[in-house]
Amino acid sequence: MLLLVKILLFFLIPLTLNAANDDVWRLRYFLPSSGETETTRNSKKSKVKLKTYGHSGNLILANGIGIGYNTLRKNGNIEGINYKFKNHSLDLSFTMGSSLSFTFGAGRLIYGRGELAYNGNNFVTEKSTGESFFFDLGVPFLVGEFIIGYRQNFSEYNNFQAQTGEGSTVLEDSVKLYSSQINAGIGFLF
Repeated sequence: MLLLVKILLFFLIPLTLNAANDDVWRLRYFLPSSGETETTRNSKKSKVKLKTYGHSGNLILANGIGIGYNTLRKNGNIEGINYKFKNHSLDLSFTMGSSLSFTFGAGRLIYGRGELAYNGNNFVTEKSTGESFFFDLGVPFLVGEFIIGYRQNFSEYNNFQAQTGEGSTVLEDSVKLYSSQINAGIGFLF
């Protein structure tokens, strides 16, 4: 699925560069709703739904090219282990359409923090990698637009460490987080 999205983005962006956009700039703000989550640790997968928090904003230029920033937090308990994930991504997108607009894009994780607490220890890491893919649909109203979108996130966290009485303890295993959510928001045209 991930490869298919990358191929579509690679071929669709050049084909849509001449799409009409009304020569307007768009400023958008989104809030995520809860979505699906899959966490993998030690080859053990769990589909327990984690609580979702965050927000994102995008600035889309008149030519349809957009840049954005996304913050996503996921918290929850899986089999007695408390997990907390915090991701910050930089997004690049392309928007086409004059009244009804369609946006597709990709994000790169620029900062990720993972925490897991069990056996009385709190393990923390900031060593993470990740990417995301998204698409949004904008429906016009007055001087703006209502937006609904879908986003998939893929993150991996490594080198969890905890400070103990004897020094530092490092977990050998990594944690992979796959999540998806529905985003809803508003946009302003200027």
